[in-house]
Amino acid sequence: MSLQVRVLGSIAALLVLALLCGGTLLLLHARSVAELEVHTAFRGAERSIRDTLQGNVEHTVTLRQVVASFEGQRHVRAALVNEKGKVIVQSRIGLQKSPAPRWFENLMTPPPMASRIPINLPGFPCVVVLTSDPGNEIAEVWENARNAFLTMLAFCVATMAVVSLAFAYAFGFLRRFQAGLRDVAQGRYDVRLDTKGAPELAALAHGFNHMTEQLAAFSDSNQRLERQIQNLQEEERAGIARDLHDEVGSYLFAIQVDASTAAKSADPQVRELGGTIRDAVLHVQRHVRDILRQLRPANDLEFGLQAAIADLILFWSRRYPGIHFESAISPGLSLDRRSEEAAFRIVRESLSNAVRHGEPRAIRIAIFDQADGVEVCVEDDGGGLKQSDMGLGHMGLAGMENRVRALKGRFTVENLQGQGVRVRAVLPRMRALEDA
Repeated sequence: MSLQVRVLGSIAALLVLALLCGGTLLLLHARSVAELEVHTAFRGAERSIRDTLQGNVEHTVTLRQVVASFEGQRHVRAALVNEKGKVIVQSRIGLQKSPAPRWFENLMTPPPMASRIPINLPGFPCVVVLTSDPGNEIAEVWENARNAFLTMLAFCVATMAVVSLAFAYAFGFLRRFQAGLRDVAQGRYDVRLDTKGAPELAALAHGFNHMTEQLAAFSDSNQRLERQIQNLQEEERAGIARDLHDEVGSYLFAIQVDASTAAKSADPQVRELGGTIRDAVLHVQRHVRDILRQLRPANDLEFGLQAAIADLILFWSRRYPGIHFESAISPGLSLDRRSEEAAFRIVRESLSNAVRHGEPRAIRIAIFDQADGVEVCVEDDGGGLKQSDMGLGHMGLAGMENRVRALKGRFTVENLQGQGVRVRAVLPRMRALEDA
């Protein structure tokens, strides 16, 4: 359950609890008011009757007038009853405008009140009977209590609506903040948050924007440093290759000549030793050429990226004839020299990792144009990478990722659903790279 739902649910529960408590207090107060009003009206009517009848009553006409004075009363009913219990005359309670519901009447009805006042008329003894009737008072209390409860309910609903809008605004900003953090985690440092709104949220947006600006500056600085490091690495590789070619290569050639001369000697032992040395030198020369090929990829790109990759496939297929290689490279790719070299190194490193660690049966290479750049994809059906090897610091992946990042491209490595590995990079086109 989300935090927003939990908070709003808690506030709604508190409002419902407050509404129930308010309704209970309202009912208790309404009952006490109804009881007090009925009791006061009844005692007042009783005193009025007794005061009126303090003198001698000579005939029933006066008593009828007294009872008639209660006609339309809201809380008290009066009746004149003879000695046989027959009601001679009785007043009627005032008409209720809107009677209360039955359940409310049952809750609010106070204990009934009644009073019998005997009258000693000569030859006609009778009794004035007063009884309480809380119906009108309960109806009035019901109307007041209902209005008060509806007012509290409207206040709670309005409060919940205002709180919901406030939380929707706040959590909307937090969702945008979360989306911004995801963008930053994916390397998109150009994302910015709107700084309008509440001061607290605006301050948080300002802090986020400052962070992304700093990260963008650090990213640009790191990319410049990576390009410088790569240039230094290229120069170092070129120097090592030059030394291998000029120094080691010349000495190996000299040893090969001497060994070939010794192999032609009349002495069988010298001839055998010379042949052995010559074979060893040829083996070392082949390895030196392989090392030079690894150190100086620019030479491989002299005839284009497609030819260089075909040469790589030929190189590995000779050593691993059981692996089936497929390549699909679109002609006329809009890559500059650095991007071509990055694509070549990605393919070369991916092939090396696949054949040495994955034991694949097939490797597929694809380089083609797409909407946002040139995609380089190398897939194999080998054993895949372990979860601990998925980081970009393993098996040369860090170097590929840094090279692509320096060109402001994207680089991903993933295990395929069945088995195998997919290495994918998207390099910017030549014009996009120049604009950057």
